[in-house]
Amino acid sequence: MQRVIREVAIYAILLVALAFFMHPDLLSQPSERFSILQNRGNYIHPFLYTFIVFIILFIIRFFVKKTLKLFRNIRKS
Repeated sequence: MQRVIREVAIYAILLVALAFFMHPDLLSQPSERFSILQNRGNYIHPFLYTFIVFIILFIIRFFVKKTLKLFRNIRKS
């Protein structure tokens, strides 16, 4: 359960970080940015882009974890 909460937190942090990175005007004019989003009907694209970045980071984290585990096992032998 803790792992799921951690992964959801990572996804949420990525969502917010990518939103501010891709649309810096969110800090100065958030209502204008949300009205553009509403007019275009682009509700799913922030979640899709975040999911793609999340999967890439997940794969990198997985391979780093497995590589470190392999080196630890080699060192123990």
